[in-house]
Amino acid sequence: MRKILLFTAVLLMVLAGCDRQRTVEFPVSDTVIEWMSVYKVSLSDTATVVEGNFYGWPGDEIRIPASEFRLRGASDGAEYKLCGTPAAADTVYARIPDNWTVPFSLVFEPLKEEETSFDLLCRNDAVKGIATKERKSRYVTVIEGILVDRPNTSRIILNPYDSDPRVNPFISIPVEDGKFRYELKSDVRTVYELLCWDDYCHGAWYSQNIFSDNGKVSLTVRPQSFDSTVREITVDETTTVLNGKYLESGDVIYTGSNGTDLRALQDRLSAELDSLYDNDLYFNEEYMALEDSVETFGYTDDLMNRLFKMSFSGEGLSEAGHANRDRQADLYSEIQENTIRYCEENTDEVGYFLMVDNYLRLEYIPYPTDSVRTAYRNLFEAVYAKEYADHPFTEKMYHAIAAEDIRPGGHYTDFSAPDLSGKMHTLSDEISGKVAVIDLWASWCGPCRRHSMALIPIYEEYKDKGFTVVGVARENNNTDAMKAALEKDGYPWLNLVELNDAGRIWPKYGAGNGGGRIILVAADGTIVAVDPTDEEILSYLQRTL
Repeated sequence: MRKILLFTAVLLMVLAGCDRQRTVEFPVSDTVIEWMSVYKVSLSDTATVVEGNFYGWPGDEIRIPASEFRLRGASDGAEYKLCGTPAAADTVYARIPDNWTVPFSLVFEPLKEEETSFDLLCRNDAVKGIATKERKSRYVTVIEGILVDRPNTSRIILNPYDSDPRVNPFISIPVEDGKFRYELKSDVRTVYELLCWDDYCHGAWYSQNIFSDNGKVSLTVRPQSFDSTVREITVDETTTVLNGKYLESGDVIYTGSNGTDLRALQDRLSAELDSLYDNDLYFNEEYMALEDSVETFGYTDDLMNRLFKMSFSGEGLSEAGHANRDRQADLYSEIQENTIRYCEENTDEVGYFLMVDNYLRLEYIPYPTDSVRTAYRNLFEAVYAKEYADHPFTEKMYHAIAAEDIRPGGHYTDFSAPDLSGKMHTLSDEISGKVAVIDLWASWCGPCRRHSMALIPIYEEYKDKGFTVVGVARENNNTDAMKAALEKDGYPWLNLVELNDAGRIWPKYGAGNGGGRIILVAADGTIVAVDPTDEEILSYLQRTL
């Protein structure tokens, strides 16, 4: 009897092995597409089933012929045809509903057993490097949450810290019945930003920082609020060490030397600022007159730049506005003193993140920051750069420090990038001995393209007199949109491609997550101006060439 049972067990194992069946939830991929995400892959000897969601604006229509879907294996580039669509996406047409989402289930030919990953191809887009096996990692963070009064939020984005989701991969988490759950897997303890996709599409969002660490993080997501004292996303509970410590760090940093609640003081000053702004008391008459001219001239780039500079420098503030800003500056100094002390005493990933996060924000602070900048740089060089040499934060700090030289009187940073044919070009080879404009732009950045088009007549007038322009387009996944922009706008100079931030050119030039930046460079390589107007460029060329 034992022999019969043993034989039966072995036979069942052999038969099971004949039809390999495996399901991968939330498969890791090298790239993502904003309008399509893959959430499950089921593999067997008879089929490969890919499930996910299509995304778009409510009311949008998508038409995707079945013939345009295929898989491409990583082992030898073999392609696998679509066999059927057994679920919701069984037609080539769909209208995006109010929750921004249409689910799909696509059935393809079975993959070869040796395929470790594959690309999902659709037209000229692709989700590349979709893994066929569960990923093993050192740290697993279970992230779960509930949504309150957000019926149209169907997708949560988990974005690597300080990474631009327009051109870099992000993690897409579906929302079902007002809830979401995801296992974040990582081999390093770092930070991700969690936000709602619909808020991101509208251009204004709040994000919650989450450390990748073993344990669970539970959150509640509420409706968007423009009240600075109301938090849209809150952490209700966590069992991870780093996320718990990160939440506690705020209590330390926001407690004044005499026990003052600095958060409460910050809220009062923010409420005072809002009141001044709402009652037209924050800015002075010169600023208000300039703002009123919008009704006559519209929001031109030049006008917006002037308004921003007057606000940031304080030149456009009223007496009451200056008084509020001075109190905000004093509060900022006290918070920074506490933060620096915390980072000196707590040199783990929480202290490192707080240092990096505050350092990267310095360029947006309208108060004096030289002493704060020096303190963070000294701490980085003395401690964190040595202890965390291979950590992602370290690369960000080095780029941020290098970008500080991208200023008048500094020297441009050299780089290499391909043109549309794939030929590599080195910046120094292209601009050596010439007055040059380094034009960082993107097909999706309207202001960038307007600035670039304004350069065309200047370029045509001075291109034979020792002046040149080198453009670099920051694009996502492919160059289709870039090609269309070039054809429409007609830039006559060399244009290179920065695909998915491959060369890290934007961080090196201090452009961060912006669309672009214009750098005017003298013939000896010295930077003349950062983000000059076309009039300023023309004036410089008239004086020097």
